[in-house]
Amino acid sequence: MSAPLTKRFSPWRVTVQGSDTSFEVRRNDLLLRSALAQGIAYPHNCRVGTCGRCKTRLVDGHVTPLVDFALSPLTHEELKQGYILACQAQVRSDLCIDVELDQRALPPQRTIASHVVGWRRLGGDVLDLRLRLDEPLMFSAGQYASIAPSGSFVRRSYSFYDAPPAADGPGADGVGFLIKRLPGGQLSEWLFAEDRRGCKIWLEGPFGQMGVDVEQDRDALCVAGGTGLAPILSIVADRLKRTTKAIFTIVFGVRGKADLFATDRLRQLQERAPGRVQVLPILSDEPASSSWQGRRGLVTEALTSELCSDYSQVDAFVCGRTPMVEAVESRLKDLGVAATRIHTDKFQPTGV
Repeated sequence: MSAPLTKRFSPWRVTVQGSDTSFEVRRNDLLLRSALAQGIAYPHNCRVGTCGRCKTRLVDGHVTPLVDFALSPLTHEELKQGYILACQAQVRSDLCIDVELDQRALPPQRTIASHVVGWRRLGGDVLDLRLRLDEPLMFSAGQYASIAPSGSFVRRSYSFYDAPPAADGPGADGVGFLIKRLPGGQLSEWLFAEDRRGCKIWLEGPFGQMGVDVEQDRDALCVAGGTGLAPILSIVADRLKRTTKAIFTIVFGVRGKADLFATDRLRQLQERAPGRVQVLPILSDEPASSSWQGRRGLVTEALTSELCSDYSQVDAFVCGRTPMVEAVESRLKDLGVAATRIHTDKFQPTGV
């Protein structure tokens, strides 16, 4: 005899071990997606299985991975201990999980209509895209959103470069993104094809938890590769509002001098807090014969004792392509930065 329909189609119950938190997940839905939709402050960032931020120990129950967890950031030892990635786990039964939920109240995720009001080409084949939102949006520093042109099924994620709105205010009525043109990238190629001011764009978010530390007076070392500069701009602008003491060092890596962009926004941060924001651009592929007088090499080569006398005393924020972020993360650990003080945002290009 088959099970009653109410039983076969009822949601699964997820219980968080050692807490009073539990929530329901529709059958075959993703664990992380369902938790976030219900306002659960679940640790996460990329949502595509590359950052490992949502790793969770499965105490009891069954899930089906969208991607093989053996090919994920989970270590062999973590896999043996029953860890999964919540963003890639389809729920197949009632679950008991072990995960440390964020105690901060995160802005709720929403879907909002917007229109393009700013469209400006920058160096390095980067676009400064500004949207006017039909409804105010709350977000935290370092978060990101997914955007899609009206009528299109193509959706991509980009980080806000704005400082977040005041917590006691109505929210932001406009947001900006730095978008790199990717050859063959469906959304970026469409955005770059012509001036898109006036176009309707759907925005969903905010997502991500860059882990802005509660110790606002702690100095920060920020390393950005390419458009990884966007969340760095947001984080530094936000922390400058919260502290009069902390010093911020921004290492900004691009290929060549012609690829530098958003230098006006970096200069504004420096002018806002004279002496407290140091910007160090570094070029990886600038011709030796050029007039460039600044640093050359990979961003990891800028991380020296001359840059920071005591790495153990800083927070680190690292944003960019996955290989760069992982190389910087390894270098920072070697220099004495505690793993808990390293907050990362790994970009994984899609649709190319």
